[in-house]
Amino acid sequence: MPRSRSSSPSRGYHQSVGARRARRMQRTAITAIALGCLLAATTGVVRAQVGDSAGAQAIGAASALGVAGEEQQVVACKITVPPHALTAAGLAMPWVLSGDKGGKCEETTADQAAFIDATIFDPAAGKVSIYRPLVVTEGTTAAVEPVPPPVPGGAVVEISVGFNGDELTLTDAHNGRDITGAHCVNGLRGSIFGQEIFCNARAFYTAANGKVTFTPPLGTSPDDGRPCPTTESWEIVDQDQSDNTTTSYVVQGNQTAQSTTANQQKLGSDLIGNGSDNNLYTKFYAPAVHCQPPQAPDLTDPGAPVQSTSSALLNLYARAAHSPTPALVPMGDPFTLVNGEPSLQKTNLYRAQVDQPRAARAADASTATYCRHLLDLGLTKIELDKALLQALGRSPDPGVSDDLHLFVLNRFKESWDNLACEDATGTANPVAVSTDADGHVVSAQVTLPTGTTTTTSAAADPTTTTTTTVAAAEPTTTTGAAAEPTTTTTSAAAAGPTTTTTTTGAAAGPTTTTAAAGPAATTVELVSAGGPATTAAPTDALAPTSTAGRQTMVMAVTSTSGPPRTTAEAGSSAPVPGLAEQAQPSGTDTVMASNARPAGTLPFTGLDSRMLLLAAAALMCAGGWLLVWAGRVKRRQQPV
Repeated sequence: MPRSRSSSPSRGYHQSVGARRARRMQRTAITAIALGCLLAATTGVVRAQVGDSAGAQAIGAASALGVAGEEQQVVACKITVPPHALTAAGLAMPWVLSGDKGGKCEETTADQAAFIDATIFDPAAGKVSIYRPLVVTEGTTAAVEPVPPPVPGGAVVEISVGFNGDELTLTDAHNGRDITGAHCVNGLRGSIFGQEIFCNARAFYTAANGKVTFTPPLGTSPDDGRPCPTTESWEIVDQDQSDNTTTSYVVQGNQTAQSTTANQQKLGSDLIGNGSDNNLYTKFYAPAVHCQPPQAPDLTDPGAPVQSTSSALLNLYARAAHSPTPALVPMGDPFTLVNGEPSLQKTNLYRAQVDQPRAARAADASTATYCRHLLDLGLTKIELDKALLQALGRSPDPGVSDDLHLFVLNRFKESWDNLACEDATGTANPVAVSTDADGHVVSAQVTLPTGTTTTTSAAADPTTTTTTTVAAAEPTTTTGAAAEPTTTTTSAAAAGPTTTTTTTGAAAGPTTTTAAAGPAATTVELVSAGGPATTAAPTDALAPTSTAGRQTMVMAVTSTSGPPRTTAEAGSSAPVPGLAEQAQPSGTDTVMASNARPAGTLPFTGLDSRMLLLAAAALMCAGGWLLVWAGRVKRRQQPV
């Protein structure tokens, strides 16, 4: 029987609706599958870049100094603690440096070298002495065998290890027993500090705090009457304060020896040293302001002891200063990050190793507060000290600048960037620097939160400076480094009249980047005149002992230039064999026994990577199901 005319349009309509529904389902299915594939691929790529290491995030940008513009590779090494490291015999046994992550490490290579100082406290006498254990390359021996120091009965020993590279992982030869016996701390499990290792620090500071008489005693600078700086002064600290040592070693071929007068007379004066905040403070900044850091007998050569300092002695000295506003390790310190994120637990662990009080809550270790103090107290004091810093005529790294003032300003600039202080405070970087073709800093412009504008030029003779000040529309005095940042005082170091303007350019004609300044800002421009800086280190810059003859020092300076290091640059890190399963004693610091990064959050989302992969799989499954269903819908619409 022929169909009625009205039935055909109805059937065609239903077929059209079904076809459109099928097409929509197909488009949705394809979109879901594509999104799932994209999410899975992106997660996989990021995980491959992040790898399994948190070590690089723990060190931020504190990497060995390299050529500007070149990509820096992570320098990862292992160091083996000897048995009975806290005893006289153990102190004289060399620690052994070896490669990690398939690489090779040599103690005689500047950016791979590790350094150690030990501080010995005798409770009966209330006195401190110092010893510098040796580090040798795996497969070599000491060029001169160390002599054990005298360690009084009942003495408490602390050991600090510094590193010129990026990631230094602690190991031993006895399945963790030597690490546990020396109470060594390398960070949290899964997240090392990076450049620092400490042994027996808690017990040492518990025993020694308040019981040491310092030589010389705490005092004031004869130049301006202000308290002499410590390692917790804001003009001294940077993004990763209280790190590394003042130790150096003698190098002969592929061997090393302790840096003593006798060893230098025998082997020569080719030295390798540890780039450190402590070295900047003791050998450069403190002498520039005519202050003497604390010293104690250095018994590295028991037959010819000298006076020197150590990491733990400097920490005791800082604690005894009772500063009303000390610089304490913040949660943004690259050494204390965990998976790139701030960690109160790790921050407090690091603080305990350097004799700093525990932060009860995150606000007590605020990076924003730290940044504000860097600006209000630190940069202001640096500018008050500028004439003294320039007059010293040398810096820890002439490759950056042989002008100590410019060196310190460049260091401040990098720390401000690496701590993300602009994000934390809303204040743009107050220091802008200019460099010549060789990367030497030749000028710096500084913006301070006051109301005067000052332009300073350094003459070819670094001991001669010309300082002029131009009064602003609403003149104010320069803020000194007082306890309250809002208190204004007139600095004794402020030189020059207030009515003359003098601007001197650098000889090479560098371009100067001007930092943004508000109407009440102080702008200080420092220009280094003369030829390019020499790369030869000063002969007495890092020598820990008095020596005869000319010395040559090779020092890798830890640089904070560039953005903070991310896990994408770090690669993966294998666990140290034999230590991952080592149980830790209750109530003690957790020893970092493995670099393996636990499954965690992705840096760009904050989400667990496994959850993202599960979501990708769900999207792809849903898309596949929709494709199957769309096919069924289409088949139903086919005419019989």
